[in-house]
Amino acid sequence: MTIEKREQVFVSSTFRDLVEERRAVIQTLLEADCIPSGMELFPASDSEKWELIKGVIDLCDYYVVIVGGRYGSLDDAADLSYTEMEFDYAVSSKKPVMGFLHGDPGKLPGDKLDLDNDLRDKLNEFRDKIEKKMVKYWHEPGDLPGQVALAIMQIRKSHPAIGWIRASEAMTPAVKAELAELRAKVRELSADLHDEQRQNTAAVDPSELVQGNEKASLECIVSFHWQWRIDTGKAYQHNRARAKWTVSPTWNDILKHLGPELMDESSEEYLKSRLSELCLALARIDLIDDDATSGDGKEDEVATTHRSEEDEEDKRVGEVYEAEVSIDSFNDVKVQFSALALIEKGSKRRPGSDTSAYWQLTDRGQKQLIGLRAIRKPSLLETAQALPDEASATE
Repeated sequence: MTIEKREQVFVSSTFRDLVEERRAVIQTLLEADCIPSGMELFPASDSEKWELIKGVIDLCDYYVVIVGGRYGSLDDAADLSYTEMEFDYAVSSKKPVMGFLHGDPGKLPGDKLDLDNDLRDKLNEFRDKIEKKMVKYWHEPGDLPGQVALAIMQIRKSHPAIGWIRASEAMTPAVKAELAELRAKVRELSADLHDEQRQNTAAVDPSELVQGNEKASLECIVSFHWQWRIDTGKAYQHNRARAKWTVSPTWNDILKHLGPELMDESSEEYLKSRLSELCLALARIDLIDDDATSGDGKEDEVATTHRSEEDEEDKRVGEVYEAEVSIDSFNDVKVQFSALALIEKGSKRRPGSDTSAYWQLTDRGQKQLIGLRAIRKPSLLETAQALPDEASATE
């Protein structure tokens, strides 16, 4: 069975001067099995309506703008017409744009032209902006139906859209069978996950694990320049040095950094990048503030790596640009937080094409994060500091 879909198209223009043109475009879109949408009838002064307009554009598959000889009413805050604001928002939202510009606006009747020089200048600038997209030129309302029909055919090929379908057509026998199979797989995986979680809970006693204000050890690869390269103007991207470095945040520091991202589900890839940002901040403190020496006074690995004869006497790190946490250290954090029952696998339903692993805070993890990051009133800080560290206590 063939499923028919209809693309939704936002039609943007000034209104009173382009009534016939809008009617021609909307009629053609309907005949092409599209769903036209437009918000020009809403009061321009109502800011809530602008939010609604953006929401309708977000729902549309394509965007059409019709421009004659008028720029349109201005929004006081943006100093732009609502037509141009709609156009800019559609472009920023990466909507495929079809523009229909009058070929010779100077020949339009006076009541369809802007007489104000500032508005005419704005209109010309707006036309220049539109002409960077797919554009066709018209002179009479009768020119538009054929142009719109051709543009729709072209854009359907170059930018196929999701469109809308009837609910009765969406649930085909094949889709029903696939959903039944996926539901069975979810039940199977959920049962396996619950069994695994029970085994993990029984296998590890949280009181035996490092946590709270105890130190973690995160290994990362840092990218940096020696101070002598910066001083001599020889610091380029291609000659950055790279070396291993180990930072030692507390487990609470790691939870405070990653926890907000885990209040909703977050992918492992994103969590790894966030952990690398923490490593970068700490590495800069270690290597730049401490002149590339460790706390025990011994020369660190960075200070003995990638040195040339020129910097033999100058072991100072001038700038650290990047840090990437090692996969082993990232996995250590993930496993440790799982063993402490602070995080668990995400449970939101996602498209089958999304193969990423997702994590979220458990109830215990959320309570611990709130205890660490919630902002207390100044009058309560002294009292809170006098209390035992809830985040490091074992439940």
